[in-house]
Amino acid sequence: MTKKDLPKHVYFDRGYVRFIRRARGQSVMMKEQPGTPEFWDHYNRLLKGREPIPSKRNFESLILSYYESDAFKKLKPRTKADYRRYIGHIRTIWGAKDPAKIEPHHVYELHRANAEHWRQANYLVQVMVVLMNHARLIGFLKKEHGNPAKGIPLFKQESDGWEPWPDDVRAEFEAVATPRARLVYELCIGTGQRIGDVLKIRWDHINDGAYDFTQGKTDKPLWIPLTDRLKAHLGAVEKKGLTVITDKSGRPVRYRTVAEEMRKVKATMRHPEASKYVTHGLRKNATIELYVAGCDDEMVKAVTGHSGVEMLKKYGGQVRQKVLATRAQEARNRMEQNKSGT
Repeated sequence: MTKKDLPKHVYFDRGYVRFIRRARGQSVMMKEQPGTPEFWDHYNRLLKGREPIPSKRNFESLILSYYESDAFKKLKPRTKADYRRYIGHIRTIWGAKDPAKIEPHHVYELHRANAEHWRQANYLVQVMVVLMNHARLIGFLKKEHGNPAKGIPLFKQESDGWEPWPDDVRAEFEAVATPRARLVYELCIGTGQRIGDVLKIRWDHINDGAYDFTQGKTDKPLWIPLTDRLKAHLGAVEKKGLTVITDKSGRPVRYRTVAEEMRKVKATMRHPEASKYVTHGLRKNATIELYVAGCDDEMVKAVTGHSGVEMLKKYGGQVRQKVLATRAQEARNRMEQNKSGT
């Protein structure tokens, strides 16, 4: 039996089938054999309305309750998708387990079991914190139990994150890039934004030489004047559609399409390490350029949209420290000169 043989809203799931109707927040495991009278009876009841969440205290019930909560419904689509992915893993291993029996060492072991992929391991712990907070709200955990997922030491990033592109890599990329890859590159450098936001740039977002938009990840409204270099490059770009970056027919382009094109360009380059520099690293290049130009933290944040200084430290790296140290010592020199002049 294939998905085509199943009725609307029904999907295969772990040896059974599941009724999923996201608009109503329904997600119900159906253990009846598809096509049987029992299956159709259950299916018709689900179509008419939501079944009550099972009263049994386990992760299956907790997860279903969380999916119906305002906290989950208010999340952005991308965050919802990420949460569902990691919650699905928790559901698979602990679906029948009572949340009240989860202790810190269980979460710690879960974290360590995924050590090969530190980002995913850390995200699992963060999702567990959210789930266990919800467990307290619906009475699955008592206040004195606390949240067993809080305080779990997360894996530290081994480096300062994505590497900025060196000058020689940038020069070669600019020389061999396809027109669309070069446009993505120029927009990332010129605006300092994430690739997700860059792909959404529309021509009507650009007015009076500035880019006016709301960041997708942070929901932060930003107004960013374009650099002279970016203005010049955009001036030579044909307007095929609503978005600046399009396919041949003028339609918006998906991230995967652009990522694959950027990889292919780097694969043709002579630089031996060209492939290791990813598009997100250009955001770090933009941050560094702002510091080298003499901008302070607030000025940099006004362009990149970073919410705190900690992220700026990661993106600005040693360049940020050098610029700030130089400005600090110059201030001392001026102070000494003023003293000697009095």
